[in-house]
Amino acid sequence: MESVLFPNRLLGEELYPIRDAIERFARESAYRNNLHLIELKLIDSNEKRFLRERNVITYEMEVSETSMVAVNYTDDFTILVNEEDHFRIQVIRPGLQLIEAYKAADRIDTELNRFVPYAFSDELGYLTACTSNLGTGLRVSALLHLPVITMKNMLQQLIPQEKKAALEIKGTIGPSSKTLGGLYQLSNRISLGLSEVDIIETLDEVLGDVLELEDTLRDEYISESRLELEDKIWRSYGMLQNSRRMSYIESMDHLSNVRLGIILAIIKNIDVKAANDLMVNIQWAHLQRHGGVLFKSTNECDEYRSDYIRKILRTHEVR
Repeated sequence: MESVLFPNRLLGEELYPIRDAIERFARESAYRNNLHLIELKLIDSNEKRFLRERNVITYEMEVSETSMVAVNYTDDFTILVNEEDHFRIQVIRPGLQLIEAYKAADRIDTELNRFVPYAFSDELGYLTACTSNLGTGLRVSALLHLPVITMKNMLQQLIPQEKKAALEIKGTIGPSSKTLGGLYQLSNRISLGLSEVDIIETLDEVLGDVLELEDTLRDEYISESRLELEDKIWRSYGMLQNSRRMSYIESMDHLSNVRLGIILAIIKNIDVKAANDLMVNIQWAHLQRHGGVLFKSTNECDEYRSDYIRKILRTHEVR
């Protein structure tokens, strides 16, 4: 926001212009009828954790005293307020719909700009707290399930050398390549000197190559070591079906193998959506909400998780 310090330097009354702008957006914008504005310091820690687990907010917002989030369930977007920057529009779409997500974000951006005068430089573009977001301010990401690439330890080979300055692939645990369940995020590193179309096309090109490599490696694995692959998948299914206490990390690794088995038609009568839903719903706050309980220990959560997974799997006649 123009003429306002970045969030990490704001105190007290200096926050007023930010709050006023998002409150007017919630009251008067074209999205006002379905917009819910949440001041995070006013909700309890379990609710904040649930929002973080659903990627509605970030960890930084979860522990912040000044952050807010505007949620629109109809148009399926969020606006993060006082995270790293004053405002961050977030649109998530399934099935690698990069263009559709961008178009939605662009419409929201245009509407938000009616209420927020953006800080802009003719030389640097939109001004942001982190220099990697200068320029268009656009961050495009795709969440990918790459189990066989993970098994073969080929992550570092995914992005061509000439594109490593523009793109990065990282795991779901912090900024490193460490991950759970073979899930990775491919995104652009920079937005300065590039148009929105350039960013999307560059990422989409590498995205296609990564998915093609994963498909090729899956075919090779089946062709060369089918019994080994089937054993890995069915062992994971058996652990999920029979375990009485399982951690989130172990559950995600087994669900990754089961999801691979579903896609390869090794496991039948379970659809991919069921595996996708399990990967989300076995998180701590999700399980608490499902059971209407507050866990007193990690063991209690792990036991509930195992019970929940077994119940879901029992609803499918697997063969």
